[in-house]
Amino acid sequence: MTALAAEAIKFRTVPTGPRSVLAAAVLAWLTAALFLAGLPVTTGSSLAETPPSDLVSAAVLGIDVAAIVLIVLGALVGGTDLATGLAPVTYSLTPRRGKVVRAKALVVGTAALVAGIAAAVGCVAIGVLAPTVIGAAPAPLTAEGLRLALGALAAPVLYGVLALAGAMVLRGTGGGIVVGLGFLVLPTVLDWVPGLAALKVVLPAAAIHGLAGASHPGDPEFLATAPAALSFAGWLVLAVAVATWTTGRRDV
Repeated sequence: MTALAAEAIKFRTVPTGPRSVLAAAVLAWLTAALFLAGLPVTTGSSLAETPPSDLVSAAVLGIDVAAIVLIVLGALVGGTDLATGLAPVTYSLTPRRGKVVRAKALVVGTAALVAGIAAAVGCVAIGVLAPTVIGAAPAPLTAEGLRLALGALAAPVLYGVLALAGAMVLRGTGGGIVVGLGFLVLPTVLDWVPGLAALKVVLPAAAIHGLAGASHPGDPEFLATAPAALSFAGWLVLAVAVATWTTGRRDV
């Protein structure tokens, strides 16, 4: 049995895995609905007064909640073998530990992509159909709104793999969650410190926002589509490489 097949079986047979994928999508939908319901408080504009394109953009923010769920899931996948004592068995069956790390990353990335697609479809639908609640026509789905939704799919994938790597490097689920959430909130922290906002361009969030078209020229984190795609891929490769190097240097 290959490492990928073994990790896929682990993921499917432990209820936490599939349930987390479902929970990520459902929580994203609920968050999208709450964002739209709270527009009068957050923006001062009612549903009827909000431009239709902004409704879709606001609803797509629900995908960020899916990313948080995938951070937890990625950390669980990365830390469970150590917590349950299965790590020695896993590495004895697959001595080349890089294969195990890559298999885990592929499983988490696939689960995150499935959850992200489900979340994106539901959030976009909620944004498009929101005006019908007040008897208006559905909001149009613009090219910008579609790109925002598609680009946002990168968030669950990237943060989930970062949390996986964090759990394997720090040898625990808690460490993985801290790493994933740390990368998620770091751009905000840099905004608080004078002179450090320029560092945002190298963070995972810059890649995600660049793919989604959520940043613009002049923003500290702005990346065009091609550099954003390279940054996204680079962070994935770096996370897997660091986890591979770290696990390869340990006895277990």
